[in-house]
Amino acid sequence: MSVIRTLVSLTVAAALAGPALAQQTPKPGASGTVMYKCLDDRGRAYYSDKLAPECKQVEEMNRHGRVVRKHETTKPGPVTKSVAEDGKAGAKDSAEKQRRDRALTATYTSEEEIDVARDRSLVMPLQTVKAAENRLSRVNQQLFDLKTQADRLAGQQKAIPPQLLEEIDVKQKELSAIEAEFQQRKSYAESVRAKYEADKLRYRELKTAGK
Repeated sequence: MSVIRTLVSLTVAAALAGPALAQQTPKPGASGTVMYKCLDDRGRAYYSDKLAPECKQVEEMNRHGRVVRKHETTKPGPVTKSVAEDGKAGAKDSAEKQRRDRALTATYTSEEEIDVARDRSLVMPLQTVKAAENRLSRVNQQLFDLKTQADRLAGQQKAIPPQLLEEIDVKQKELSAIEAEFQQRKSYAESVRAKYEADKLRYRELKTAGK
């Protein structure tokens, strides 16, 4: 009987001691057992039981404050296109170039025809450029006349009427607007001309290669 009591007592004691030992044994990485010293990109230090996203250099310490590991965090690199995506983009560009080449050789039979098409496409753009240029010249002359009046009054030491100053201001703004319009229309006409010149050069290359 005494042996049986002894065995029962030991079994009960072990069962009671098990949870207590489990609570005293620290688990690796559990909160409160591992501390991180974090240095951000400005060199400032932070202490926490969790890694912060702004950490650049990290020192992992145990519960006694001893450094057990050092490491650096790295940001993911830029997303780059895969070889397959690059290949698809290149194939698409090549197909588009071939399509333009076929359209070019199917549309024209000579470089002279390209020149004719260029001149025809430039008729309207050049007309708008000329119209803007005429308006620019007219408003510029009007502004010059108004300023001449103001200069004459100032030379005679007379007060310049507010209406005259207002007209000068209006004409200056109108002149600036017409100058911007003139440059815009001129740039468009130049782009049309450049487009046909590029077509003619490509047409010449295709015809030369086909011989």
